[in-house]
Amino acid sequence: MGRKPVIRRDISCPSCGSHHVVKSGKSAGRQKYLCRDCSKYFLGDASYYHSRKLREEALKMYANGMSMRAVSRVLNVPLGTVFT
Repeated sequence: MGRKPVIRRDISCPSCGSHHVVKSGKSAGRQKYLCRDCSKYFLGDASYYHSRKLREEALKMYANGMSMRAVSRVLNVPLGTVFT
């Protein structure tokens, strides 16, 4: 028989956009979820993506010769995010 599919309309996976997610414990007091389609874990209250405008601005700065560390400082985002 298997488990009944869980479809949540209030939350979706940031990786694949699926609504087929289940609760999967807590991390530092924040609810964790597991996507049943792509098998990735994520936090429900986290914002994962920066605006298109911010990404384009970062690319322009880097293309004009600015270092990634400087782009990180100017835009106030983590260096790892700039690398990504």
